[in-house]
Amino acid sequence: MTREEAKRILAAYRPGDQDRLDSHFVEALQEAERDAELARWFAEEREFDRAVAGHVGAVPVPFGLKTRILANMMPHTRAKSRWVAALATTAAAAATLFFLAQLISVWRGSAQPSASLSDYEQEMMSFIKLPPPLEMESLQMGPIKQWIVERKAPLAEIPPGIAAVETMGCRILYFRGYPVTLICFCHGQTVAHLLMVDRAALPGLKPISTPVVTEQGDWTTATWADQHYAYMIAVHDKPAAARQYLPHI
Repeated sequence: MTREEAKRILAAYRPGDQDRLDSHFVEALQEAERDAELARWFAEEREFDRAVAGHVGAVPVPFGLKTRILANMMPHTRAKSRWVAALATTAAAAATLFFLAQLISVWRGSAQPSASLSDYEQEMMSFIKLPPPLEMESLQMGPIKQWIVERKAPLAEIPPGIAAVETMGCRILYFRGYPVTLICFCHGQTVAHLLMVDRAALPGLKPISTPVVTEQGDWTTATWADQHYAYMIAVHDKPAAARQYLPHI
């Protein structure tokens, strides 16, 4: 197991020691015992996680969110009303966690001026898996590009493989204070996420023309970079299915 692989696993380790005996973490924890640099990183992550956990309970659900969700839903029978209310509560909680995660990213930006590609991948995947609500929805790329340009967010040429897929919409995320453009595409039951960020957000990243494909559980990510931007595609599928969306080099 490499240091970066161990970091990806340990990033999900919860505050406290309830995960210590979990087979998913055993090998990564053993690696941290052997690797001093990894051990220091893990100690810093755990301290940060404890601080966040201590404040999560104090974050209120955005005022009126549940009401707005319920107002846009049309329950057809009384039997469904309890399910609708539960769904609204879950959506409100997810929105709160997403908002908190974005605040954490901005806060970390001031505390950690230098970030690695691994840090970026982990944070973006944590947002995508919520999944993030889209700020702009459209089935056409033209309006999406216009919306992004108006907000001066990163925008480059879309790889042909993913550009041929129907769009869903987009939103702006943040990583260490840098705006990250997220565009979502729908191909059958599969949603492909394309993210673009200024390469200055990742000082150690050099231009990489050939995408680096990585499996993260049941997700596949691919990253590459040019002179201006760093790109990432994330798909909830196997690498073979994800490769169709990548640029042809």
